[in-house]
Amino acid sequence: MNIGTLFRAKASKIVFGGDAISRVAGEVVFTPGLISGEEFVGRITRTSKDYARAEVVEITRKSPERIQSICSGAGRCPGCVYAHCSHAEEQRQKLRQLQDFLKPLGVAPEIVQGYKLEEAPGEYYRNKIRLTMRKAGGEAQLGYVFPDGRMYRIEQCCLASKAINQKLSELLPDKGFIASLHDRMTVTFRESEDGVILYRNTPGKNAPLLREKVLNRDFMLPQDGFFQVNKHGKDALIELVADALKKSSCSYFIDAYAGSGLFGAVASATGVPYVVGVEENPSSAETARLNWQNFQCKKFDFHTGDAAVLLPEILNNAPADAVAVFDPPRGGLDVKALRSLAQSPVRNLIYISCHPATLVRDLARLQKSSFTVDQARMIDMFPRSAHFETFVQLTR
Repeated sequence: MNIGTLFRAKASKIVFGGDAISRVAGEVVFTPGLISGEEFVGRITRTSKDYARAEVVEITRKSPERIQSICSGAGRCPGCVYAHCSHAEEQRQKLRQLQDFLKPLGVAPEIVQGYKLEEAPGEYYRNKIRLTMRKAGGEAQLGYVFPDGRMYRIEQCCLASKAINQKLSELLPDKGFIASLHDRMTVTFRESEDGVILYRNTPGKNAPLLREKVLNRDFMLPQDGFFQVNKHGKDALIELVADALKKSSCSYFIDAYAGSGLFGAVASATGVPYVVGVEENPSSAETARLNWQNFQCKKFDFHTGDAAVLLPEILNNAPADAVAVFDPPRGGLDVKALRSLAQSPVRNLIYISCHPATLVRDLARLQKSSFTVDQARMIDMFPRSAHFETFVQLTR
């Protein structure tokens, strides 16, 4: 097929990323904006050796799960890929994707389930968004940037919290605010328990800490510190971690990639007497120590530095009944960290991931070290986007 070729097809399944997959004249075609089972007319927009990409010209048989998005930018903004289908259908598709990812590892579908999906909000959930300013040809645009560099102007965002949208509605008509932004400057809007703050590029050197609520207690973090963007998703993760610690009668907890110490704080609140943490970012590490003190951790050690360097000694000195939680960046676990975990006496592991591809890669390596997946839970952390969070509990 060539670019511009029209075809008729049926969407067989939705793959990770949100595209529908179809077979046309023996070729695999990826098309956004569809739901499994829909029949459509498409147009080829790009070809390669192994597959083609297409756009929808007409949907000839619609799914009953198709909806009219509340966002005027649906289909044009880079943020949402599931704006055209019901939230429940989106959740079903993502759960199937996770089950498909884990199936080659021998993880049975019944072990891979969703967690509190019915309660998850579909819109207005993000407590943080980052916009970029573009000034060219006398026009100023503040919005999201596509991977290829194109800009989509934002006035309101259906993913951002209502408080952030209110702040946008107040600032965008302000010519002084727009004039204060330079070309390619980023503006981050962040909602916390104390309201909405914003900063340009990076927070000031002496920027005050933000206050969040964790288990009904104050939890502090730097303005640019990592934290879950979705309150419901954050609470779901906390419940799963706390439940795993209680069932294992954990007495020694390792919070690798600790950030500002969220899971160490949860461990302290559930009564774990000894908590150890590792975090590379100095300001986050300092805040984690403060949080663990505020959560009345009985005894803790916190190490600032590269987890791959520090974890071998920490893991080797841990008792066999220790529980370690790994919540790495999207790139997954460092090979050194995996190797040190494999060589350690630790038998109980929790892996939290926002990227299924690196999750599967790391789980395959952990399986070679005799770890077995006991449960995997899909958490609806990023509704309408292509992404989701996964909680995995392993033992050996």
